[in-house]
Amino acid sequence: MKTSNTARRLLLGCAMLSIAACNGQNEPAIKAATPVNAGAQTGGILVIADDLAAKGDHSAAIPLYRHQATATGSPTATTGLARSLAALGKYDEAENILEGLALRSGLSGEGWYVLGKSRIALGKFDTALLAFDSAATTMPSDPGVISARGITLAALGRTGDAIAAFRHTADPGSLSNLALIFAMTGNAAAAVNILEPLALNGKVSAQGRQNLAMAYLLAGRETDAYQMARLDLDPASVGETFTFYRSLTSLPVDRRMQALTTGIVEPDWTNAEAGNLVLAEKPNAEEAAKRIAARPVLAKVPAPVKQEPVKQEAKTDIDVANYELTEIPPLVEPNGWALQIGAYRTTKALMRGWTILYRANVDLLTDIPPRRSEVDFGNTEGKPKGFYYRLNAGPLKSLGAARTLCQALKARGTECWIRPPEKSEGRLPDSARKPASGSAVTTASVME
Repeated sequence: MKTSNTARRLLLGCAMLSIAACNGQNEPAIKAATPVNAGAQTGGILVIADDLAAKGDHSAAIPLYRHQATATGSPTATTGLARSLAALGKYDEAENILEGLALRSGLSGEGWYVLGKSRIALGKFDTALLAFDSAATTMPSDPGVISARGITLAALGRTGDAIAAFRHTADPGSLSNLALIFAMTGNAAAAVNILEPLALNGKVSAQGRQNLAMAYLLAGRETDAYQMARLDLDPASVGETFTFYRSLTSLPVDRRMQALTTGIVEPDWTNAEAGNLVLAEKPNAEEAAKRIAARPVLAKVPAPVKQEPVKQEAKTDIDVANYELTEIPPLVEPNGWALQIGAYRTTKALMRGWTILYRANVDLLTDIPPRRSEVDFGNTEGKPKGFYYRLNAGPLKSLGAARTLCQALKARGTECWIRPPEKSEGRLPDSARKPASGSAVTTASVME
């Protein structure tokens, strides 16, 4: 089974960061096609469409569902069409189709569930809850419905009701989402206590491991968080994802679950800015997760307090609260050492990533310029795929300076990698090129 990572984001599905209730881990089983007595041809087409959808090939399933929904008005075909549209991120169309079906003939439990998922992704939490309540009337014990309803309650700020929604479930995917709610509402230790036993018993999927990585990160266990996340993600994607997780903690508690389920932290962010990474189950990841979860947590002995002379804070004319990066020049050889911080699909997201990092670490980054580099992985079978802008801090004067800065950022929970002076990577896509007279990239110079 493949799942989209919402947080596919950075930039990790529902949106930028995928959660189990929205990525298939807890999906209600795809319903059987129209009964044979409705026509062998109709049943056969829907069987094929359902099979394609179950395998994740929604692009191929959609034309079949659409044909049958148009030709026969079949609620089964219409619900299948909406389900596949939602799986491809076409939430508005899925919502419109299901609302129309509800007016004509009523929705099945699965239809209400898909409608609720679409509304979550669109940020319509009040009406999403109504849809999940309707789904629960016919599917009260379905893990997907339980999880989706609990997450929606949390997104509405009803944390107590959200936790209570999971009280009768022992489903691993649902418990993973319960842990997610604890982590996002300031109780990362409770999230770890839920997820570690699941990992030790081999009951977490790739997405569950990422939830545990987030819980570790928010509990201050950065090393365990990084190693758990690396079981399913490459280093650049881990950096993106952790940046997103940290950005969530800057929000009020009642906004964190909303941002997590939609993937949108800032009002002008859109789902299109996410790097569309795919998590596939790996044969050795489960055992590796067990080893990480089984490690004892060693108490940190505080180092002796060393009295240092009081330093005057560096004066700066920058208004940190309103700081916003608007251009970022390339990192070109032989421009010195640098730190790689993360990777993004667009320059808009790239500059927003630096803005968030800078606001949180102005004392470390006041004199450090941001730089970009590019890498194109192509359309390979491996991951990641496609074109990325990499965010770098530097150039720095020496390897020692790079190490010192990286250690300081890591101490605050930001992963970084030291990069030696090297040739610029990859090449800009044609749509992102500027005339030779200018080298800086701004939000206006790139097709979003």
